[in-house]
Amino acid sequence: MILSVKNLSVTYGTKKAVDNISFSIRPGEVIGLLGANGAGKSSTIAAVLGIEKSNYEELIMLGKSPIIHRKEVFQEVGVQFQETNFQDKLTVREACEQWEALYKLMCLYS
Repeated sequence: MILSVKNLSVTYGTKKAVDNISFSIRPGEVIGLLGANGAGKSSTIAAVLGIEKSNYEELIMLGKSPIIHRKEVFQEVGVQFQETNFQDKLTVREACEQWEALYKLMCLYS
């Protein structure tokens, strides 16, 4: 199993953005999250990655918890966020070095 999510919920104050969603992804499968703006797609992805606070019965990615074993999971998972903000005047090299710190394999610079 690549990903197993059971009864995942995300709440912002009193508003429930994601309400007990469950799904799984097996090797070779591809899924998509479809819905209107505000339907909870980004909140679901952020919660699955451990970036957004959530409640869940089970959250396992590549056999591990993306919350507890975050660095190990992110060694195997690539993510491109909807928005990425870097510090002002950060060079491309510095940005690469910042992202490189998350992974075991190092970038090669010319």
